[in-house]
Amino acid sequence: MVEHQHLTPALDRSVSLRRQVTSQAMHVFAGWGYREIQVPILDYFDSLKEGLDERQIARSFRFVDRTGNLMVLQPDITPAVAKVYAYQLQGTPLPLRLSYANNVVRIERSLTGEQLESNQLGIELIGARGLVADVEVLLIALEVLEELGLEHYQINVADHRTAKLLLNATGAPGRIREEVRRAIIARDPDAVREILTGLGAREMYVEAVAVLAELVDGTEQLEAIRSLMSTHVKVLERLDYLKALERSIEDLGYGEHVRLDLGELGGASYYTGLGFNVVAEGVGRELGRGGRYDDLVGRFGADTPAVGFSFSLETIVEFLHSSSPSSGRRFDGGDAIYVDPSDPIKGLHVALERRRRDKPTRIVSRPESSR
Repeated sequence: MVEHQHLTPALDRSVSLRRQVTSQAMHVFAGWGYREIQVPILDYFDSLKEGLDERQIARSFRFVDRTGNLMVLQPDITPAVAKVYAYQLQGTPLPLRLSYANNVVRIERSLTGEQLESNQLGIELIGARGLVADVEVLLIALEVLEELGLEHYQINVADHRTAKLLLNATGAPGRIREEVRRAIIARDPDAVREILTGLGAREMYVEAVAVLAELVDGTEQLEAIRSLMSTHVKVLERLDYLKALERSIEDLGYGEHVRLDLGELGGASYYTGLGFNVVAEGVGRELGRGGRYDDLVGRFGADTPAVGFSFSLETIVEFLHSSSPSSGRRFDGGDAIYVDPSDPIKGLHVALERRRRDKPTRIVSRPESSR
């Protein structure tokens, strides 16, 4: 007997909660002027692969259709949206604000190696650069989390552009840069130093990169890098940007939930600037991730700046379900309306009247004589 470990049960207690979370998130997105887009779950691999990195391709589920085309089930919505914009929406007035609630299918790292269908809720702000656009996206993510009633969550903010500039300064080749990035994400500054020192990179650049891996406050990271790279104008500009973003978030009242962490460089390789993840106390996985990807649309068409994020619907629902077992509408004995099958009108009138007052109602078919 084959066990389908990743299939959703036919009667899932969290179905109503999933619908509620989706509705609340899409309502917030619409409130900020984002229009919903639907991305097809099935796409031509050859046309989409330009937007996918090696890890995404390795985790994608592909097959050949009856006419010989190599097809792929969407492993990530952001590249798909970038492609749709480049192929179908070029010429639309910018900035373009898009939202989505879409399925993705990708092979997760597990003992079984089975494909997993999941859902992403997110936004893409296409055609807008700079601090205001980046702050807008963060504020929308924060509002969704507030709307869902989450309290103990945190958004960790990094900058892929700063990391790239620092690695450029070391002269490390591409293969080595990926190795260094993994060491940064693992928070292993000693490994960073060992790799870059072995290349003969100057000590000040090695130390600046190692700062990214340090488990210290983000403000301390900024000041340490500023001290080491005091003559590098482009690096200083990025540090000023991060400081301004941090100050903006604090002034808007969200300093408690948003923190700088320059080592938070995970996620897809298409991020070019701001990058962030969303975590919550008691959850083993990220609730969401986002950032700026100014080069992605250009892989399909004209260069166009963009920034966005996506939440994992399954992770949010799992968290809400475990932290609030009573979430969702439940029925108890007082909700039962008894209807006599031989003379149902009276009971059904009562049921309708309750529903018109938005009261939970559960019809129980029972003859009057048995009551």
